[in-house]
Amino acid sequence: MRRLGSPRELWSRLRAFMRPGPPPALRVEQTLYGFAQPLAGARILLSDSGLLAEALMPAAVLGAFCALFATVSNDTPGWLGWLGAFYKIFALLAPLPSLVFANHYARLGAMVRWRLGFGACGPREMPMGMLIGRLIRQALIVAVGVIPFALVPRILPGIGPWLSNIVVAAWGIHWVVADAFDDAQVLRPGETVRASVARDHAAPSPWFVRLLDRAAEKLPIIGRPLHKFARLCDRLAMDSRGEIHLMEQNKFISVGFALSTAALMATPILNLFFRPVILAASSHLLGYLEVSEVETPTSALAK
Repeated sequence: MRRLGSPRELWSRLRAFMRPGPPPALRVEQTLYGFAQPLAGARILLSDSGLLAEALMPAAVLGAFCALFATVSNDTPGWLGWLGAFYKIFALLAPLPSLVFANHYARLGAMVRWRLGFGACGPREMPMGMLIGRLIRQALIVAVGVIPFALVPRILPGIGPWLSNIVVAAWGIHWVVADAFDDAQVLRPGETVRASVARDHAAPSPWFVRLLDRAAEKLPIIGRPLHKFARLCDRLAMDSRGEIHLMEQNKFISVGFALSTAALMATPILNLFFRPVILAASSHLLGYLEVSEVETPTSALAK
């Protein structure tokens, strides 16, 4: 396996991966490529005024509402108090764009792919009822699916709670990446929304379901309820099967993508624009991952 060597070489490769292009073959570079994708997503948006305007609209609406709420409700003097009130309501309302602006993001994802030269595609716009159902299932799997994995480390004395918190954080980032990949899904020429969703549902069961099933086979006392829990998790995660399968097929890229995503989410101000940046990044990434034995797309953004 090739080593990247000096920090200068590392920075050089990172800068190269910030430009639109396919993933490298070497695993060590795939991790760096995945890490660079949010940076590539930001670059894609900044290089196209039309994409940038579409990307900023949901964040601007949410940010304006949060700023208004913070101004009216904040009783603590100083900008720190205002900022605290702003981020408090921002955290509470953060899931709403996933529902309210879901179809807007679907159109943006299709626009990004088109501008990058991946050919004809359509936005995977869904009716509100379907979006609500998917949001509920995802909220449930994120909330309950991690329970066995978070409980096991707590058995360890001393470091157990610390390890459990790491598991919960990693689980959350895992689903942020899966959600980003889901937002970047598009309709292929002639494909319907129903067919696209069915394609996701037909993907293999996620890694955590398989892990729970294997554990159930080796634990005679709690094996049966654990197996039932695995089936529940499988049903709740069915909307993300395709995305999780893609993550499993590209583990090193996904790890790099997750690390960069976590850093972006933890950065004040920048996290306001987290969703459009990650959407552009995942649209770029999925466009290349889904291309097999096809010529490199022709794109003005890649020049």
